[in-house]
Amino acid sequence: MQTVNRNPTAAEVRKFGLVIFCGFAVIGTLLWWQGCAEDSGWHWTSSGLQLAAVILWTMGAATLIVAAISYSLGRGIYVVWMTGATYLGTVMTFVMLSLLFVLLLPVFSLIRFKDPLRLKLAAPGESYWEDHRPHESTLERTIRPF
Repeated sequence: MQTVNRNPTAAEVRKFGLVIFCGFAVIGTLLWWQGCAEDSGWHWTSSGLQLAAVILWTMGAATLIVAAISYSLGRGIYVVWMTGATYLGTVMTFVMLSLLFVLLLPVFSLIRFKDPLRLKLAAPGESYWEDHRPHESTLERTIRPF
């Protein structure tokens, strides 16, 4: 399991605040745009998507300001966020690999390939050995050996 850096430098905390601000700004803008598509314009009683956008913008700006001004508060937010992200990443990895194993791999078992090992060429009891066919030694063969 991945460990969380519990003692980040001040530069890492500021970088974290900037990344959170940019991420929340992008997500908030997408929510705002989706909310404007549903309504005509914005007002305080408009769609919940626009309110969520305002909340995300506020949280992003607050995180950026706290990370830039106070190292100890920014470090606390950083550690909590990264710890949650680590656990979420572990769970999502398990879920995605489980879905891959359960949904995608059985599809390949249903696909029938045309005897890739050439097992049906030999009669029962015979060897599967194939005689070596020599090739001529040319520059082209050296560049592409297989």
